[in-house]
Formats: sequence, C-alpha cells, structure tokens
Amino acid sequence: MSNAYIVFERISVQDANCIAGFTYGFPAITHFLGFGHALSRKLSVSQNLSLQGCAVICHQHQIHAYQPKGFGDYVFAQSKNPPTTRAKAKETPPIIEEGKMNMTVSLVMACPDLNLSRTAEINALKQTLHDLAHQHRLAGGSIEKLAAVHVLNVDEQKLLRKLKRLLLPGFVLMDRADLLASHYHALKQQQTNVELMDAWLDFSALKYQAQPKLKEGELAPSDTTEAEWQRMDKPAKGWLVPITNGYKAISPVYPAGEVVNTRDSTTPVCFVEAAHSIGEWRSLHRIPKVSDMLWHYTHDQDWYLCQQGEQPQPELVANELVHAADDDFEDDFLSSLN
Repeated sequence: MSNAYIVFERISVQDANCIAGFTYGFPAITHFLGFGHALSRKLSVSQNLSLQGCAVICHQHQIHAYQPKGFGDYVFAQSKNPPTTRAKAKETPPIIEEGKMNMTVSLVMACPDLNLSRTAEINALKQTLHDLAHQHRLAGGSIEKLAAVHVLNVDEQKLLRKLKRLLLPGFVLMDRADLLASHYHALKQQQTNVELMDAWLDFSALKYQAQPKLKEGELAPSDTTEAEWQRMDKPAKGWLVPITNGYKAISPVYPAGEVVNTRDSTTPVCFVEAAHSIGEWRSLHRIPKVSDMLWHYTHDQDWYLCQQGEQPQPELVANELVHAADDDFEDDFLSSLN
C-alpha cells in the first residue's frame, strides 16, 4: 500500500449549496466525501484505483446574500430559473427558496492503490482526474475552473511541505467533536438537566450577558441599575463553527420498491435526519499531519457520520445524541432563536 495522495488544487465552484441542516455558510462535509466517492467509483473501473477520505481546504467563499434595507438581517438572494414559463410568457414561475454560494476549495484524497512511477503514466492519470472532476458537480454547484491536479507519493514530512507551498493561504476544516463532548460533560457537572443541545448552542449561537454597572457604595444590582451588554466567548478558543457531520436513521430500512416516489425501485430506503457537530477552521500551516485532515465515513448502527482520525464519543454523549435526533429537535432549536 503506497503513501500517495491526490490533490485537486483550487476548484472554483459556482452556485454551491451553502445550507446544511440547521446551519448555513458552507456545504456539509458529506458533499465533499460524496464527490470523492463518485470519482473513486469511476477510477476503480478505468484505472483500478480507489480514493479514500477527503480533506477540505477553503481559499475563498461568497454567500449569495444581501441586506434588503442596508442594515439588519441578511437574506438569501433568490432567482427564478427559467425567468418565465414557455406556456404563458406573462406568468413567472414561483421562487424555490435556496441558499447558494461561490467558493474556491482544494481537496486532498488518499490513493493507497497507486503504484505508478513513469512520468507519462502519472500525467495520464492527472488528465483523467481533471476530466472526471469537470464531469461532476461539487456540493450541487458547477465546477468552473480547476487549477491543477497533483499526484504526490512522498513521505509525510515532504508531503506536508509540498501541500503548504501549493495550498497556502487556506484553512482546513477540522473535526472538533471532542470539544463538544468535553463541554457537555462540564455542563452536566454543573446542572444535571442540561441537554446536548445547550452545549451545541454555546458554540453556535451569539450570546450576550448583562454586566451591571454598580455605583459607589452599591453592593448588589437593583431594578434601576444600568448594565452593559457584553458578548460571551465560546467555550474554547479557535475559529469554531457548527457543522453537519452525517445522518441518524429515524426509520427501519425498507425493502426496495416498498416506499413510493423514491429515486429508483432497486435500492432499499431508510429515512434519516441530519446530525450536527462542531468544526474548526484551522490554517494549513498549523496542521501536523496530512492524515489528520482526512474525513472518513464511520457507520455504527443507526449512525452514519463523517469523522477525522480516532475520536470515539463517550457513551453518555452518544445516548444524548439519540434524543437530539427526535422530531422535537427542530422545534427546540427554532424556539431558542426567537
């Protein structure tokens, strides 16, 4: 098994989906793993190669949003495609609300089956990967430009130096489910009825706390005491963001053809809900190992998650996550924003 990696340098994507579960701002990590899986399926037939894992490095992003009044909340910019219907040119089709964005990302995937040494063979593989990438969509968006495809088969230290020269400046999306678990356990010790949702919102929501301005000789605040609202820091340092990291099954697996209106009648069907976690955008120069950047699918009973490295979740957190995937999860989340 070789230590080869495939690097898709600076993929420019237009109109990618920027809504993932309850979050928005960047596509879910499942989009990028799905892109790698689609390429791997075709490579396994034509080149007898497979791609494993996927690291996501973001260089630039622009959400299609604006402020209607010039201030206040942002809203997504919507469009009508096509702008008119052919049957009645005077009638316009309804707007399907969606969140889109433009982004420039680089992807790093492991290729353990690669065993090429000749320059001509490596160049042919690069061209094949370049053509295959343009035949697919990435996160629902169209790939406009791909700077280059690199095939790197060197040791860990040389590989990391090459990636830094190629992809800096760029920020890597890292899995920080460990911070969510530790913060949840800390809250549990302070308050027994706290839920995992509360710990997740500490990382996700913008929270402010009133600091009373006590006057001289005043020991405790009263109803007339002035206060200054200060923004509360997140439980940990770093550019921490809420992410969608997989799915949780909410139904049994139905045999093929039993559920109507599915994509095909030959694949079993299971209904799922999105699972949420915490991620961190970290500069590429702070990554110690390339293998630490790669996201992989993990499957455990009803859970289908994307994780990096070995980060087993405590049993207590896993049990709480099951309750967080119930139907009232969305109601609790929306009510907390009001």
